[in-house]
Amino acid sequence: MPKPASGLMKPDQSLLIVWSALIAFFALLIMLLRIVQQNYMMAIGAVWVANGLTMVLHALYWRRYGLSKGCKVAVVIQGALTIAPLLFGELGLLVIFFMFGGELRVW
Repeated sequence: MPKPASGLMKPDQSLLIVWSALIAFFALLIMLLRIVQQNYMMAIGAVWVANGLTMVLHALYWRRYGLSKGCKVAVVIQGALTIAPLLFGELGLLVIFFMFGGELRVW
């Protein structure tokens, strides 16, 4: 019988990528549905929720397995963009609009 591998084994990131891609895919579908229905705020909300879900997923992965320095910065920025509307109200919503690269319109 072969001996078990000694030392620490690095975890596979494929599960993280699969879950992140699934969240992004379904958020894109919901966003497109809301755009077709001309409900633009709900489309932005769907993307905001997906961003929050992936942020939680990445933070849990970071806590369990650790991340590189660049990925840690990306998760922190993603967290700041997720909580910006909750902390800053309308200004936070503008940050979300800028994150999506959308154009701002005064209604």
